[in-house]
Amino acid sequence: MAKFDIKGPTSGSTVRFALRRSGSTASLVEVSRTDWAVPDGSGGGDGGLPSVLALEAEAGVVSRIPLSTLGQISGVEIASQPGLGHVSLSGTDILINLVDEETAIGEVVAAPTGTPFGFDLLVSESGKAPVTMAVTVTPIRHKTLCGWSCGRGIKLAVDSNDATVLEPGETHADIYVSLSASAYDKTAVIAEVGSWLMANRVDDYIAAQITPGGGDILGHAVSHNPTTYFGSRAKPLMPDDAKDIVAQLASTHGFETVHIHYERGYDYSGNKGAAVVGGAGLLHPHAVLAWGEGSRPILGGAKFNGSIKMHGLVMRGLEFPMGDGVESAAGSNVIIEDCAIPGLVYFYGNDGTYPARFTVRNSILPQAFDTSGLDPANPSFWKGNYRPSCIKPGGGSNGIMIQGNFVAWGGAGPEYLNTFGPDGVPSKDDAYGYEQIGSDPRWGLNGFATPGPNLLTHPIYFDSFTRHILMRDNFVFGSGGSLIQLRGGAVMRNCAFTWGNQMFAFGKGLFDNYGDTVHPDYADGHRSLGQDVVVTHAGYLDGPNAGNALSEGVKVAAPLVAFDRFLVLHDLNPNDPADQGRLVSDWNGDIHARKDGLIYHDEEFGPGGIFEHYRGRERQTLAYWGTQTHNPDSLDLSNVSDATIFRWYDAQRGNAPDTTTDILDVYWWLREHEGPEITALVRSFIAFMQAPMGIAPTWRTSAAACSFVPDLAEDGCRWDNPNNWGGDLIPGSFAGDTVTLNGHKVFFQDHTLTVAGLDLGAGGHLQAVNGRLNVSAAPVCTGGGALTTDESGQVWVKGYQGAAPLAVTVKGGRFANTGTFSGPADIHVDGSTDPHGKAEFLCAHGAAAMTVRSGRKMEIVGSGPRVGFDGTGGAQARLSFESGAVLSFVAENGRLATIREFRSGVNGTAAPDVVSTVALGGATLALDLTGVAAGSHVLVAADSVTGSFGSVSGKIDPGLDATVSVLANGVGLTVTAGSGRIVLG
Repeated sequence: MAKFDIKGPTSGSTVRFALRRSGSTASLVEVSRTDWAVPDGSGGGDGGLPSVLALEAEAGVVSRIPLSTLGQISGVEIASQPGLGHVSLSGTDILINLVDEETAIGEVVAAPTGTPFGFDLLVSESGKAPVTMAVTVTPIRHKTLCGWSCGRGIKLAVDSNDATVLEPGETHADIYVSLSASAYDKTAVIAEVGSWLMANRVDDYIAAQITPGGGDILGHAVSHNPTTYFGSRAKPLMPDDAKDIVAQLASTHGFETVHIHYERGYDYSGNKGAAVVGGAGLLHPHAVLAWGEGSRPILGGAKFNGSIKMHGLVMRGLEFPMGDGVESAAGSNVIIEDCAIPGLVYFYGNDGTYPARFTVRNSILPQAFDTSGLDPANPSFWKGNYRPSCIKPGGGSNGIMIQGNFVAWGGAGPEYLNTFGPDGVPSKDDAYGYEQIGSDPRWGLNGFATPGPNLLTHPIYFDSFTRHILMRDNFVFGSGGSLIQLRGGAVMRNCAFTWGNQMFAFGKGLFDNYGDTVHPDYADGHRSLGQDVVVTHAGYLDGPNAGNALSEGVKVAAPLVAFDRFLVLHDLNPNDPADQGRLVSDWNGDIHARKDGLIYHDEEFGPGGIFEHYRGRERQTLAYWGTQTHNPDSLDLSNVSDATIFRWYDAQRGNAPDTTTDILDVYWWLREHEGPEITALVRSFIAFMQAPMGIAPTWRTSAAACSFVPDLAEDGCRWDNPNNWGGDLIPGSFAGDTVTLNGHKVFFQDHTLTVAGLDLGAGGHLQAVNGRLNVSAAPVCTGGGALTTDESGQVWVKGYQGAAPLAVTVKGGRFANTGTFSGPADIHVDGSTDPHGKAEFLCAHGAAAMTVRSGRKMEIVGSGPRVGFDGTGGAQARLSFESGAVLSFVAENGRLATIREFRSGVNGTAAPDVVSTVALGGATLALDLTGVAAGSHVLVAADSVTGSFGSVSGKIDPGLDATVSVLANGVGLTVTAGSGRIVLG
């Protein structure tokens, strides 16, 4: 226990002091004490503890403040939470969580410090009275400026096969497309319907067919026909006509979601694409899908252009021709899943409000050759400066999730032809020949040579500044440049990298797109984590544009990168003596230098460098590469030669060890797998490589009690990090897991998980930014707690019966109650982080009930949120208010929401089948009608509305009156000309 004395101040004087680490200007603790040494003064209780603390905490991370430096602390309680961030306790240490606090981060980037904020502590010394401490915290810069990513990105719930669950909007259209002889174009539709139907009204006819109740088109009645409508499986449309029809259904006819399905076994690359970006909020995107039997449908390259971002699209089960893929300046919040793309996925641009955001998962991206890279003046040569990648997040992309993919080669390939130019002498002016060499036909080049290695092409290329990057369960294979150009920070888990001239680097990033470095002594992205990562087998692919990093492993240029079970093994195959031949260049005969496998960039980490003292934690990290052996944990290397990609492949194929020596055999085998199989192969490979070093983790095999203990060498706040759960599987790996957050703030992301119980602890806060968490029992907390859904995140709970107040905030995504929710809770729903302004609050899904208790409020902002009931089987769904509770509606852009039954899409296209009841119970109705025009509005619609409001209050524009009427099945609002009154009718 550290102790110190302060000598000199006289009794009753004011004393201020600060504790700092040696060589740092950042304060651990600052104390301001009046009435020094006066027991009854304002300085504190009998223990003499200070009543005021002034602290600094780094924006973007979880900071630890040890209160033990103040004395023999026997107990600490948090008396109040701050308005910014979250405060929790770990023993007698204060943890201040400022992760994802963009306001504070922006302030400390612009100036050395941010706006101070405060909270109160109740602190006790042994045997003495507790003291209330008023704590003031000033945010300061973290060494990576942005700190940790909380895992933002577009990720919806997935099913048991790891396929994204598509939830239709309240109005939905499925359009099936085919090139079969039975498919309909508009002419065929008219021939079957009658000549009265004009070609420009076919979309109207189809819209009427799929709308309950049908419709009238040009004086002709059209019946509702949900099974054999034009565009159904029974009557698919031709692709060129489907394009216009899909666009009209999504725009003119206002269908919230439109899913277009291409029949398998056909090549549509010569037809117009029909994808539409949009939907009814992030939970309800449009989709482009496959149907039928056979091989994936082949679509032409998809491009979404424009200067304003459109949000929401899932592309699944598709294939693209060589060189084609998905490119978008306008599309955002796009999921590409289970696709085969031998071309480029490129999202870029920022419309001033929203960045490019996308997810690529469970897909095969085997190459990105682009024949436009041929020299137009001499088409027998590749130009050499081509730079297509398989996946390229453009500058400013924010929220990139790359998971479960096989990604390889980018714009270069291994069967290239070095040419020496007219003089026959190797030089940097040489080119790669585009000649018939009998290359593997699977490249799609008809036997011609692939483009050769250069410094500009990489399988994955993060351009300029990027944020919120998650890479999980990927196999990145083969590159004549880097396997990844990673700028800024990334969370990387369960990833394998092989056969690249440079594997990858954790870069510093840029704070603004191609702008000057904002702070040269800092890194400008998020912090990086490499956990369960394997890097093996150097490229040694030489040529005139290859550069000199032909065997470089992993380079670190950012501070505080954390490594955990991180292996860089074998630039050459240790079990194949012939592999030494790759050290001799087949271009100019030079002997290649063998680079190191783990390199801390000298300029930053060397003596006097800006990150000299900022290396991150290394655990079970090994670089056994070239001539380097970096083994800080002294792992047993006696069997290290067993850990090769060749022996893993032979084991997978049932071969004797070292049967295979050609790395291309591994490549061709991997790329033939279906996308969802890649995750299992990656994890098998990583476990195989870890086993000879004795570092393969032994994960639990059954449900357990999981306790959140922040690992502050890593993020200290993410659900998806095993090291925050004691180093074992994350909660929800088994549905019987129970969870204790211990009062901390935890971000939930990425996964779809079920847990048996959730204990927030004292003041704990769970915030779901994407994915879905199901809690099979009512959560509990002590003294108070919070649940937040954000963007596309979902939290489902089976009620809440605790005595402590719970704050439920729905900024986006969905909060759903499936049980008895009778505990005290303040509920706020606004849709503020969904680009469409949508959010869903299910007071009762199925047989469930929610009560808003006296002294508590339910507030709904704007018309975007959907609040109310859904379910099946005629279950009783109830929302009740106690006297003294408040139901608040706040208009936004002059519009209000309605509490009602609505089709959430959780049950597909099934309409809500519940018996809904709203019991008003004498609650107060609070209305902010700013901007609401004269007319009628529905505030509540249910099968039964009972009771009445005790009072109504609020705001309304001058010259208008509002009257609230309670009916047997609803609550109505009528706005008329008047004098500014709001009354109950």
